[in-house]
Amino acid sequence: MSLKTDTTATNPTAPVDGVEELQRLVREQQQTIQAQQKIIAKLEQQLRQQRERIEQLEAHIREQKKLKGKPKLTPSKLNEPQTPEPLAEKRAGSDKRSKKKGFEVDEERIIEPSEIPDGAQFNGYRVYDVQELEIRRYNIRFLLAEYVTLDGKMVAGELPSAYRGSHYGPELVTYVLSQHYQCRVPQPLIYEQLQEWDIDISVGQVNRLLTEKREEFAQEQEEVLRVGLETAVYIQTDDTGARHQGKNGYCTVVGNQWFAYFKSSDSKSRENFLSILQGENVQYVLNEYSRQYLEEQKLATKYWALLTFSDEPLAEQKSDWQSYLLAKGIVSINAIRIISDAALLGGLMARELKEPLLILSDGAGQFNVMRHGLCWVHAERSLRKLEGSSAQQRQDITEMQDMLWQYYQELKQYKQQPTNERKDELWQEFDRIFSRCYINNEGLNSVLNQMRGHKAELLQVLDCPQIPLHNNDSETNIREYVTRRKISGGTRSKLGRKARDAFVGLKKTCRKLGISFWHYLLSRLRADGQIPPLPDVIRDKASAALQVAIAT
Repeated sequence: MSLKTDTTATNPTAPVDGVEELQRLVREQQQTIQAQQKIIAKLEQQLRQQRERIEQLEAHIREQKKLKGKPKLTPSKLNEPQTPEPLAEKRAGSDKRSKKKGFEVDEERIIEPSEIPDGAQFNGYRVYDVQELEIRRYNIRFLLAEYVTLDGKMVAGELPSAYRGSHYGPELVTYVLSQHYQCRVPQPLIYEQLQEWDIDISVGQVNRLLTEKREEFAQEQEEVLRVGLETAVYIQTDDTGARHQGKNGYCTVVGNQWFAYFKSSDSKSRENFLSILQGENVQYVLNEYSRQYLEEQKLATKYWALLTFSDEPLAEQKSDWQSYLLAKGIVSINAIRIISDAALLGGLMARELKEPLLILSDGAGQFNVMRHGLCWVHAERSLRKLEGSSAQQRQDITEMQDMLWQYYQELKQYKQQPTNERKDELWQEFDRIFSRCYINNEGLNSVLNQMRGHKAELLQVLDCPQIPLHNNDSETNIREYVTRRKISGGTRSKLGRKARDAFVGLKKTCRKLGISFWHYLLSRLRADGQIPPLPDVIRDKASAALQVAIAT
């Protein structure tokens, strides 16, 4: 009797084929999921861009209707302490300063009781101090005595230097300048104030006091930029829109902890930025710094034979520089742009700058020149913008934010006590944190990839602990123009544009140096030398900081 065998049950290849089929299906599903994740990430980006555009349009509508604006994004937590501060025993503000400190009495008024009973004895005075401000018109008439000598010559008294050339005294002019440039009061309101105090002045004269014959202030601001760059280890920069004569323009701020310099222009290119750093006296030089820049920018080979490199300036006006390039046969727009940037960089480095000058910015392309550093607050902002489409993605984003904040605190501690060992540890720790790859989170991986690409720029602080980790200072400085744009709009004349840049920069510089802007203006208008030149103060500050750095 023969037994029938079931070949399908005993075939050893059948289970293997089933496993391979399942593995194939799993791989196909994984590929499908990855493709869908990429599509979702792309759609999320488009949705975010559309949401931002909608918010911009809604903000424009609210502005036109004069409605209250929408609250903005919450501030970054990078600079907040990791551990909560202990609660104070007293409530905040309970330890008040004494108002009597430095109190000088300008007038004493004795007030007797309305009725003094018979037999009452005098017991002294009860002191009650009041601070008051006296604002009134004060007209001066100078009588210049004239004498005729025996030979017929005329001899006359001379006006004090502070009153020459103007029928408005230095304190009145200081008040007008301070109100407009420090307190942001528009010209019509200043005119209205002066009229209420019986000051005989016209609208045009108020404008002239603010803009005309202010060359000495503009010159000092240029000197502030020159000395500021000469003494700077680093500078911070930013820009914003600034309308002029009804057209869109830009204002760029350059500065550090000791100075601020503002310059309005019609563009925001790298060529414009390098021109701003050179100040009023721009020169085009093709030197070794220019050669290195052209190599980094990969200038086409055919242009190298047309260029010669030396320390001699080739032009001081843009028109002369364009003529030089045309004579060389260089007409390509891209080549002109690269070579012009190189020549302006060469002209800048030909001056007495500390090499290499570090420029800290928010990452805008026009500022990416020389030794460039990036702001950690702007880098962290890319993470805050991510929303995540699932609970796991949101958890991944939060996890990365926590690690970034912790790493940021470690960099702050390194700034206080930098060592080579700690520098190497932080350099390696950056890779450990930001080289992560999250499954099915394309948005987060893209942000981390960008941060890895800018590692050297984010970690400039390891080589130069003096620099800040953020660009908040220049953000605060440029906010001045944003506020002015909302209050007074743009400028109408070249003098007005130049005066606004100069006085706003001088005001910010005075604040950084701990100098009263009111006293500064009054000292310059009186020419009494009470406030030293701001460039000299910057030199002293830089020298003192250098001595401290050497000692430590």
